[in-house]
Amino acid sequence: MFDFLKLKLRPQNVVATLLLCGAYVVDNSSYAQSIGEDSAYTEDYILNAPAYQKGVYRSFDEFKYNRPSIVDHYSIGKKAILVTDGTGKNKKLKKHEAWGYCDGSRIFVRWRKFNEIVEKGRYCYFKETGTRMTYVVSGIPLMIIPVPTPYKDEVIVNFNTGRSYRLNKKLLREILEADDPELLEMFTNERGKGKKLFDYIVKYNDRNAARIK
Repeated sequence: MFDFLKLKLRPQNVVATLLLCGAYVVDNSSYAQSIGEDSAYTEDYILNAPAYQKGVYRSFDEFKYNRPSIVDHYSIGKKAILVTDGTGKNKKLKKHEAWGYCDGSRIFVRWRKFNEIVEKGRYCYFKETGTRMTYVVSGIPLMIIPVPTPYKDEVIVNFNTGRSYRLNKKLLREILEADDPELLEMFTNERGKGKKLFDYIVKYNDRNAARIK
């Protein structure tokens, strides 16, 4: 505390000093309160949950806070989720109505179909394989022919925004360049980069947990 008698301040200076000290206390109290609120806020995230709530997530936020809104009267298919209403009729949820689901221990998220999230953190990661139709022009006369083509997509979900992106070397470089230059240097010197995208997402998550919001 200040000893105003020893400082021999003029009355107006004493008042100014008291106001300054008061403002300092208020500012620090507000800062400490905001830190506490942020800590409590993030404790609700599924990344910190001791157990996962079983059910269907209608949105990313339901996943983020471990609070599926559909917890009974539903069944899971390979590409769709059915919900049973009060009359016993089954309704197929549309794509925008089902972000993903949890079976109590594993979490699945929709891309073209449902896939298990195998890495959780600042960026959640899953992989999807399958076949999709591509169209080629062939023959005389010219015809457009559908051709089944195998694909493998590596996908990350930005835990801060809920947006999903197909992961590739370019995107990973952009993430590391913005947040972790040291890890970017390691990735730049890595051989077979295209086969190690998952490994570097895991490394990034381990090193950048404080970036989760």
